[in-house]
Amino acid sequence: MIDRRRQLKRLLTAPAVVGGVGALIFAALSATDLHGFASVLRERAIDALQRVAPRETGRAGVLVVDIDSATVARAGGWPLPRDDMARLAALILDGRPAALAFDIFFDRSDRHSLRAHIEGVSDPKLRAELAPILAQAPDPDHEFGETLERGQTILAALAGGAAPPAAFNFVEVQEPSSLKYARPISGVIAPHEPLAAEALGLGVSSLFGEEGGVVRRAPLLFSVGDRLVPGLALEATRVAENVAMLSVEGGRLEIGARRAPLGEGGALRLRWSDPAHWAQRTLSAADLLEGRVAPERLAGQLVIVGASAPQAGALRPTPLGPLTPSVQIHAEAAEQLLAGIAPLRPKHAVAMEVGAALVLAAVAAAVAARVGPMTAFALQSALSAFWIAVAATALIFQNIVLDPAGPPLIVLLSGNIAAAAAFARTRQMKAFISRKFEQYLSVDVVREIIAHPERLRRKGEMRVITALFTDIENFTPMTRRLAPRDLIALLDVYLGGLERIVTNHGGMVDGVTGDAIHAFFNVPLERADHVDAAIACAAAIVEFSESFRKEPLAAQAGFGRTRVGVETGPAIVGDVGGARRLNYTAYGDAVIVAARLEQANKQFDSQICIGPGAAAAAARRDLAPLGMLRLKGLPEDTMIFTLAGE
Repeated sequence: MIDRRRQLKRLLTAPAVVGGVGALIFAALSATDLHGFASVLRERAIDALQRVAPRETGRAGVLVVDIDSATVARAGGWPLPRDDMARLAALILDGRPAALAFDIFFDRSDRHSLRAHIEGVSDPKLRAELAPILAQAPDPDHEFGETLERGQTILAALAGGAAPPAAFNFVEVQEPSSLKYARPISGVIAPHEPLAAEALGLGVSSLFGEEGGVVRRAPLLFSVGDRLVPGLALEATRVAENVAMLSVEGGRLEIGARRAPLGEGGALRLRWSDPAHWAQRTLSAADLLEGRVAPERLAGQLVIVGASAPQAGALRPTPLGPLTPSVQIHAEAAEQLLAGIAPLRPKHAVAMEVGAALVLAAVAAAVAARVGPMTAFALQSALSAFWIAVAATALIFQNIVLDPAGPPLIVLLSGNIAAAAAFARTRQMKAFISRKFEQYLSVDVVREIIAHPERLRRKGEMRVITALFTDIENFTPMTRRLAPRDLIALLDVYLGGLERIVTNHGGMVDGVTGDAIHAFFNVPLERADHVDAAIACAAAIVEFSESFRKEPLAAQAGFGRTRVGVETGPAIVGDVGGARRLNYTAYGDAVIVAARLEQANKQFDSQICIGPGAAAAAARRDLAPLGMLRLKGLPEDTMIFTLAGE
């Protein structure tokens, strides 16, 4: 049960699992779109994508006649007099365009005309005196209306007000469910009736912004009760294509032979072209009025007249800038309708994006748990770039709108969480290794283990090691001659010196028992010269102990000689004893023989006894045989060696 709990705990704290859980949480937040954050991020990412990869235009067939600041200055102010509008319309129609649409709302009669000034006189007597002049005064609205009647013209209406007038070309509804593909409005405000009566069609020109007022879509259809009315761009396209009736069926808008898929709300997502293309399709109204534009330029084109002059108040924020003329927005929509470009989000887009995000995040989290932070970040960036490329390809070539930002954000966040968990786990492992080994190994070995923890095989393995055991002669009688405090102080210095010698020679102190230490070489990390290192360590221990015995307190106590046993052989090594204590130890005959060899020094009156395994494996040639001895627990006599100097 305890092992299962530990396994579960390790699983739940694994960096990959932590990153996966983070990915699930972020994916759920993205899918639910709390506070609209995900959708705002998605739309801004699509905006950026469109700025990088604008729509290809080809032969668009749309021209914009712009009432710019120069035109307004020429006319003496805004709005332009109706006779100027009539002359502008006449010049355009002389060029034989496919259709002429006005993105200008003519709400009343011309206020600049003489008739308007006379009709505005409040004094009855004066009005009576001016009546003959009024009867002879030209009517710019009538002149403008006659001009509109000459060609295929469309005027702008506004959303709001009452029911739409009969002058509208209503869209045929094939099934009641088609109403969901339109933007519901309370009614329509029609243009000045004498003008509306002469135009071939009316279209609602109202635009609606999203967060921050940014316009990303052009409304195509509006619903007033159970009736559908067209937007300006749609009605202008219908007229330009010589289509008698628009209809909606099964989520598709039918414009004669053309078919355009519709999203709910009846708005066309704008697939923006390059602003350089806008300049190419735009003519200044002043140039037309002054005869600087050849009529052939207008032939066969859908011409939309609008105003970029600030006085007209027709500038809207879009992804391409904060002051985009509304006429350019309608022109973009008309070009897309003529080209059959209608970007849509699939019904299951959120499920697709969440699924892709989870798969990519799982890969990022799994790798982040195993590699360094730079490699993990590089992979996360590559996976994010891959999805952005998928979204861009879908939009550019298939008109499918996918979220370019959500999945990469989930990948980066979950990957970073996994990397942070891996970093925390690595720090924990380093602290664990340092805590467990820093008192028993050299600083260099501990650093190497921390740098390469995979080399530390804690679960157990068979390895050839060299074991070293020490003891002090006549230790028990010495304890009776010293006060407890003096004995502990003496042993503390002595054993501390031995531990330093062992670790300095690359050995690991396995433990301290009374006056003795047990040490192993070639653990926990492997080293080729472990036998010679252990023998050199034994010699250094003897040298240190002989010097230590001459210290005043040691000499007074009669500190005995240090005896050392060394043997090499195969042993099972590993970490046992639980997570709270170090017991990285070894089990095998070499360990037992080394302990017996330490005791054999009594028989030979020596200080270092080296077993046959260590003597055979040693590279040094200064070993000398002491003799044969039957060691306790072994069936045969053993040849024992020592250093020649001994």
